[in-house]
Amino acid sequence: MKKTITAIIITLLLLWIGYAFLPYIIIGKINNYDPYTFEKITGDSVMRADYGIGITSKPEDYGFKSEEINFQSLDGTLLNSWYVPAKRPSNHCIVLIHGRTSNRLKTMKYLALIDSLDLDTLYNVFIPDLRNSGKSQASKTYMGYKFGEDVAASLLMLNAACYQDTFLIYGFSMGAMAVLNGTGRPDLVSKYNGKTIYIEKIILDSPLVNVKETLRDQAKNVFMATMFFEDIFSIYSNQIHGFGENMSVSKLLNPTIPTLILQSKDDHTTKLDILNSELSKMKDFHNLEIVYFEGPDHVRIFQDAR
Repeated sequence: MKKTITAIIITLLLLWIGYAFLPYIIIGKINNYDPYTFEKITGDSVMRADYGIGITSKPEDYGFKSEEINFQSLDGTLLNSWYVPAKRPSNHCIVLIHGRTSNRLKTMKYLALIDSLDLDTLYNVFIPDLRNSGKSQASKTYMGYKFGEDVAASLLMLNAACYQDTFLIYGFSMGAMAVLNGTGRPDLVSKYNGKTIYIEKIILDSPLVNVKETLRDQAKNVFMATMFFEDIFSIYSNQIHGFGENMSVSKLLNPTIPTLILQSKDDHTTKLDILNSELSKMKDFHNLEIVYFEGPDHVRIFQDAR
């Protein structure tokens, strides 16, 4: 009998410990993921196909010249990037921002689109590896919060070192949330004060538009995560200075910046219903255009043969 009671007590104690630490374990999985390095992609034919880059691995493979630039993010994290100059002098720059578990190799293929539209005669192109990606330093990303600081650092560096003052920023998936942070988070926007930095247009492709609701949706696939979701999100929000509830397009998008959202109706990662919920809060955003696509899954709109 005593052994049975002892076993029950030990079991209950282990369950209590599990319940106490589960939210932190899940948060760890959200904030920590293995960096997608160049070597991880270029050495794997399946990953090359997934990235849509075939045998290409640098802007020169698309007929462009490029310069590799190292710089620091706002917190000192080391970042690496490509700067692709326009065919004639320009102070306008397209900035391509990749998403989570990705790197700049995935956005590199958009150079083909830029070339086909002759945008390379008007715009320089900047393609960074954000933190924990490609050749940049490993670091926690916090679902686009710290990515946003990398975006802000990119604009400040381009303005100071490359004399760029007008930007078209194209963000993908969690990179879209990074763009929203980099152009809408008050502490980051304040860093542009006194600088000649103008956001001409924003394009958000398959965007992460609400961190809380996206995590809530994904929690359905993780054992017991739904039960502890509010605790999990509270921990995450505390780690980003209580900003969690503001990590959404309706809270961060600057209504004065012309913005285009590209959304597949069949995206299983950044879902249409979450976007529609956000749009219902943004009826007065007159500079916002939405284009919907049938068929392609997450961040596959440009790659889709249709």
